[in-house]
Amino acid sequence: MKKTLIIAKKEFLDMFRDKRTLMRMILIPLLAFPLILYVITKIQTSQNEKEASKELTVGYVLNNQSPEMVERMDTSAQYVFTEYADTAQLKADILSEKINLGIWYSADFDNTYSAGKQATYGVFYRGADGEEHARFEELLAAQSSIYVQKRLSLNQLPSDYVEPFSVVSTDLSTVQEIIGKYAGGVLPYIFMAFCFMGCMLPAIDLFAGEKERGTIETLLATPVNRVHILLGKMIVVASFGLLSATIALVGLIGSVFLLGDGGELTTAIAKIITPQLVITLYALLIPIAIFFSGIMIPISVYSRSFKEAQSILTPLNMLVVLPAMVGFLPGLELNYTTAFIPIVNVVMATKAIIAGNAEIGPLLITFLSLILLSAIAVFISFKQFGKEESVLR
Repeated sequence: MKKTLIIAKKEFLDMFRDKRTLMRMILIPLLAFPLILYVITKIQTSQNEKEASKELTVGYVLNNQSPEMVERMDTSAQYVFTEYADTAQLKADILSEKINLGIWYSADFDNTYSAGKQATYGVFYRGADGEEHARFEELLAAQSSIYVQKRLSLNQLPSDYVEPFSVVSTDLSTVQEIIGKYAGGVLPYIFMAFCFMGCMLPAIDLFAGEKERGTIETLLATPVNRVHILLGKMIVVASFGLLSATIALVGLIGSVFLLGDGGELTTAIAKIITPQLVITLYALLIPIAIFFSGIMIPISVYSRSFKEAQSILTPLNMLVVLPAMVGFLPGLELNYTTAFIPIVNVVMATKAIIAGNAEIGPLLITFLSLILLSAIAVFISFKQFGKEESVLR
C-alpha cells in the first residue's frame, strides 16, 4: 500500500504542475456555472422585457360587423390595429411579417351574439412567434369576459352564473420534492459529465502521455510491482474525476446563492444540502469515478499516443451523457428495475435522495451494482496493463 501511495503522490505532483490541468479541472468547472447562469438570466430577463414592451400590429377584417370590440382593444398599450378589406391580404401581410397578427369576424357575428348564441371570430398568427400570440390571447380573453358580463346583465343573471364551481387548489408537495423532481435531474447530469471529463485528461496523460514522453519504461523498471503502479495511477485518475465534479457542484450551488433572490427557493436549497446528502451522493459518485477510470485506462494503455487516446475516449462521453439525460424524462423513478441500469440508476437515486423519498431497497441495489461495475472495470484495467505488448506498444 505504501508503494501505491508513493506512486499516487508522484502522479499528483506531476498533474498539479501542469497549468492546463489546473485550468480544466478547477478553474473552468468553478466559473462555468456562475457565468452560464448569469448570462442566461440576463438574456432571459432582457428578452422578456423586450417582448412585453414590443408594439404589436394587428390587422382585422370586420365583415360589416360592429367595430366595438376592436375599438376597445385598440386602447390597450403596445397594440396598433389596422383594418383590412379581406382575409387574403391580411394573411399575406402576416406571412410576409408586415404585421404581427390578424383577427376576422364572421358575417353574422353581431346577430348571433345578440340572439344569445355563440358568435365566431378567427385569429391568424405565426406559430414561430408564440409569445406574440400568447399576449394577444390574453387581450382576447379579457374581451370575452366583457361580452359574458354584458350577456348576463341583459338576462338579469348574477356574474358567477356561468361559473358553477369555485375551485380551491392546494399543492401538497414540499419545495424539496419539487426541487428533487426537476433539479434532481440536472445534478447527476453535471456529476457524470464533469466526472468523466475530469477522469479523461489524467487517464490519457498518465498512460498514453507517458508513452510519448518515454517515461513509462523508466517507471516499469523501478522495483515496484506493476499492480502498485496501476493502483497509484488509478487513484489519481478517479480523484481528479471527483475533484472536477465537486468543483462543478460548488460552482453551481454558489451561483444559485449569488444570483438568487434569497427567497423560498434559496432557503429550501440551503436546507436540502446537508452533510448526510453530500455523503450519500459521494457514495454514488466514488464507484462511478472508479468505473470511468477503469474503462479509460485500458484504452489509454492500448493507445500509442495522447492524440489517439483522446480521439477514442472523447466520443465515449456520449455513452455517459445520453443515459444521464434520462433524469429529465417525466415519470421515471428509482425502483427495482432502474436500480440495475448503469448511469441511469445514479440519476434516479440522486433525484430520490434530494426529494427525500428514496427507498432503501432500490438504493442498496444501486450501490451494490455500482461497486460491482467498478470492480469489473478495475479488473479489465489490470488485465490490459499486465500485457507487455499493450504497455510498450
